Amino acid sequence: MFQQPATVGQQYWPPGQITTTSFAAGGRYPQPNPVIDPRVPAANLSNSTGGVGCEPGYNYFFPAEHTKIHVFRTGATPPWQLPPNFTIPFHALHVPTNTTIAELLKGFGANNPSSKKNVIFECHQGGNGRWYRGMVISGDQKDRLTTPIKDLGWDATRTGLRGGKPVVYLYVTKD
Repeated sequence: MFQQPATVGQQYWPPGQITTTSFAAGGRYPQPNPVIDPRVPAANLSNSTGGVGCEPGYNYFFPAEHTKIHVFRTGATPPWQLPPNFTIPFHALHVPTNTTIAELLKGFGANNPSSKKNVIFECHQGGNGRWYRGMVISGDQKDRLTTPIKDLGWDATRTGLRGGKPVVYLYVTKD
């Protein structure tokens, strides 16, 4: 009996070359290369084979609770020093609420050997297009590094939905 090869876009995959798992009963098709942003190393899963993403045949078991975090990308100028209504580029992420401050610093690329230069600034909207500096945590605050972010109020309630709490806005530096 002849079996028709599976198609993905304009590519053809002969039978037996698509990995099937119980979670993806229809087969697992080859995926494009991941987009890797060295400024946010935690945005990609590094696997045991040295690659990125889950190994073929594996799925990821997500933590039960996440918060939404927007990390501002304003370079050396903090958001609260920018002119009102400045368009600020950012990286939006879902972050597990059991993530510690140390893991957050590392995951956002704040890896300066001088730990006091690795700093997370919480930012708050001030209205009229302005931002204000909130809580500040640096890598040399050893007592704070093991704190889970949910203990800072950065929990699943930070959805940004109307009538709810805003997402968490951060500015991270390592200089």
